[in-house]
Amino acid sequence: MILIALLVVLAMVLPKWRGIVFPALGSVACSLFKWAVLRVFGLFVVWAALWVWLAWLLGIWHMELLKDTVVIVVGVGFPLLFKSIEAKSGVEILDHVRRETLTLSTLFLFYLNLESLPLWGELIAQPVIFLLAAMTAFAQRDEKGQRVLGCFSIPLVLIGLGLLAWTTAQTLNKWDELVWPDLLAPLALSVWLPFAMFPYLYAVAFYAAIEVILKRLLWTNEEMPLRARLGVSAGLDGSVRWAKELTGRYNHVARATTFRGALSEMRDFRHDVTRREQLEADRLAALEMFSGQAGVDETGAQLDRREFDGTKRALQFIHTAQALRYERRGETFWDDLTDMVVSPVSKWGLPDQHGIVVQTTNDKKKWRAWRRLPSGWVLGIGGTGRFGEYRYAGAEPPTTWPGTSDEWTDSTIALGPVDWDRNDGPRL
Repeated sequence: MILIALLVVLAMVLPKWRGIVFPALGSVACSLFKWAVLRVFGLFVVWAALWVWLAWLLGIWHMELLKDTVVIVVGVGFPLLFKSIEAKSGVEILDHVRRETLTLSTLFLFYLNLESLPLWGELIAQPVIFLLAAMTAFAQRDEKGQRVLGCFSIPLVLIGLGLLAWTTAQTLNKWDELVWPDLLAPLALSVWLPFAMFPYLYAVAFYAAIEVILKRLLWTNEEMPLRARLGVSAGLDGSVRWAKELTGRYNHVARATTFRGALSEMRDFRHDVTRREQLEADRLAALEMFSGQAGVDETGAQLDRREFDGTKRALQFIHTAQALRYERRGETFWDDLTDMVVSPVSKWGLPDQHGIVVQTTNDKKKWRAWRRLPSGWVLGIGGTGRFGEYRYAGAEPPTTWPGTSDEWTDSTIALGPVDWDRNDGPRL
């Protein structure tokens, strides 16, 4: 609290800080002070107040917990409100609540707060801890920063151990004076109150999702009747999961004109989602079952299909990058931009050491790119002009150039190879 107050004073006193902080606060205020937003937050406060009132009637809440209650509602509840709107299911919302309450860090902070440092200790410790925590977070995000991560994390751990020792010593010295029910009441409050918020968080997430869905459906079909929109809403069965699954893929439900027709469309939608989830489960099971297994299936495709999807997508992206730069480079291809083009490799689901090789002929008029998969199989792609695309699959990397041998398939006029034609992408 002391550190926060100091920062607020600095923001008000220093001109440069005022120029940064006040405009930012103004934009945030403009976003928050709207009736739709205020209504959600206002009802949320009312919901929390009702639970606090019920806890007071049951004798598990008293006025000494008011400060902790406000901190939990504002510091935990409001962020959960934003996270719940983005959540894809009720389980995810509940997981957000759990991570805000039932964690070791929460228990550790509660224990440290049993005994405060002297004022001079707080004035020194809070800025130092804040600085070290911030530097640790920044160092973790940067590859170069990870080399000096220990310079910040080790002192932070040592300070934590020191505070732990201080709290333990002070607690033992005052053991006979401690009133444990009063000490544990804030901890209990920090657990039961966030979980009591769950029904409201779920309702807000569902309402926000329906609002987006109905706007999109009306954009698709401006004449969609109210009864059909009510049918769509009813067909979601009050489920955040179903509401999040009703994406643009299913905009055809907007063609419904009656309540029953909308219910029928929504029934088909739920069946299709269930079917795709089963297909995805089967795909993942097959990936695991055939992992490391040599051989081919009845179509001639490799059984072990680990990283096939990501490899094909990365190679096709390289093909696009070659085509885009072809004329800029005087109708020649590149072989020195691979890491930049495929970065970050995580978006393809490939390891950091991606192993993708891009090669060109001496005159740079032809190119090929290939990658060896975990199974040992090799996929390749190449071209001879801006719009040409040749594909390769084999046990060894290609030794010829696109268009010069039968080991390359011209995808503009023929299908194949079979490992390229197989759909290895997610079914969701």
